[in-house]
Amino acid sequence: MTMIQITTTNGKHKIFKNYHDACEYINAIEKQKALESGERRWMFIRRPHQTLSALYYRSTSLKDSFTTKEKEAVERELGLIEILKGDMENFIQILCTPYLDIEPLKRDWCKEYCIEHGFTYSEFVLKN
Repeated sequence: MTMIQITTTNGKHKIFKNYHDACEYINAIEKQKALESGERRWMFIRRPHQTLSALYYRSTSLKDSFTTKEKEAVERELGLIEILKGDMENFIQILCTPYLDIEPLKRDWCKEYCIEHGFTYSEFVLKN
């Protein structure tokens, strides 16, 4: 089994069994920063179709603020992956089709986050 280790700049080690957990950890760091500064600069979020659809149909004012990809996700009954890497120029939205492999997207995002923030990132295999 492949494990992921992230070491913060203060030397705190965290070990994760998958990239979903590693992304959740990084998202939590960024949510805390957002509470303190009011600005969120990094995120990896999967928005289910049900959530997008409920927001889209709730009011006409929300419909106008949806991006083209968000509208397409609602129309095609798909989820949406939203990835922010530091600033709004590095914001992407990807339709979550049944064949989309999310794991490499999460891995790359985690690695880029670690590099950008001076964290150490490594993978290792646990032997049975």
